[in-house]
Amino acid sequence: MNAREPTKGTEIAALEALRNEQQVLAEGALVGERRIAWARLSMIAMFGIISNLRPLGTSFRMFIVGAVYTTGAIATTYALHKLAQSSPDKARTRPLILATIDFAFITSQGIFDAQLGGFDRGMAGIAAAVVLTFAIARWPLYHVIYSMIAAPVSFIIVCGYAGALDDQATMFIIGGLVVLGFIVLVTNLAVRRMFSALRKRDNLTRFLPRQVAERVMERGANALAPVTREVTVLFSDIRGFTSISEGLEPEEVLLMLDDYFGRMSQIVKGHDGVVGKFMGDGLLAYWGVPDKLEDHAVMAVRAARDMRRALRELNQHRENHGLPALRIGIGIHTGTVAAGMLGGTLQSEYTVIGDAVNVASRVEGLTKDYGVDVLISETTWAQLAEPRRGALLASAEIRGRKEPVVLYTIDASSATVEVTTDGGS
Repeated sequence: MNAREPTKGTEIAALEALRNEQQVLAEGALVGERRIAWARLSMIAMFGIISNLRPLGTSFRMFIVGAVYTTGAIATTYALHKLAQSSPDKARTRPLILATIDFAFITSQGIFDAQLGGFDRGMAGIAAAVVLTFAIARWPLYHVIYSMIAAPVSFIIVCGYAGALDDQATMFIIGGLVVLGFIVLVTNLAVRRMFSALRKRDNLTRFLPRQVAERVMERGANALAPVTREVTVLFSDIRGFTSISEGLEPEEVLLMLDDYFGRMSQIVKGHDGVVGKFMGDGLLAYWGVPDKLEDHAVMAVRAARDMRRALRELNQHRENHGLPALRIGIGIHTGTVAAGMLGGTLQSEYTVIGDAVNVASRVEGLTKDYGVDVLISETTWAQLAEPRRGALLASAEIRGRKEPVVLYTIDASSATVEVTTDGGS
């Protein structure tokens, strides 16, 4: 197999994603069908009141058909609200049956009306229009097309039976139903696209900054294609996490991590970074992919600065509630990585791999040895604008690398990495 061709696992993942999307659309269609059920009952009540107020009243056949239809509508409403979950297969067939029954009902009632000599062109047109609008929330698309055809056909049958087909008003109503059908079709497509876009945006913003997610959506599927690029990687973890968690219940540990990661993730994304993954008490973040950034090193170090500040605020909150303070270590390194989607058939994620990731992890581990909370490799430090607030700390051997890594740290009290012109912190 050509290395550039998708693997079987990738193909299965694509099929799985398609099935998930169809399931979500089916669930949305079920919600729409429940709303239609209530609209159907309202239509029955409206036409029932109007029929009983007319001098001609209703025929026995109209009453029987109306009673059967009403009973079915009530049963359908009950069944739809009792249904816990829809399926794509049912979503493909159920609306066709319901639409056929709806159009058969209004067609038969129109014919019965004509038999009584009380044919009302406007009422027949409104009935067809109401049932046509039921399709606005249906999925798949052929339900809408079916209703677009059935609505004018139903009206034509009724008018033909009443001998009113050659009337100018009849032609106008038929044209109106056709126009309404296209409006329903366009609206259905627009709502579906919007729903799909919201889903994609929600999924992307779970690990990408919102502005990056927007650009990824604009560029399409190729935006997350594999690339090799220079990026800046940040690793962080909580010091003494094991000893802290030993004195807590599992739920308390999860709440603590949720609060901590929630704050740190917002900082990363606020600086145009990507939250790669959480690993126990560790966080992996990176800058420069999938959206290319010229100042990725600067953004990463600024994020580390703000993570330090956020930790001080978090610890103040914890101390106010009698909880132990947290300490973290942060390691930052700039280098070349391969970035793209990984995960196989059931769960995929956008990630980075390469020597730069390993070095960033090793640099973070060295914060314990040097007693600092932030360590920055020379490759990252070299990309920061002069003048810089920080200092050369050491040249350290890192497992897996022949050459030592020169390390810098930023002042523990500094609020910024770069020295400001007014000398402020």
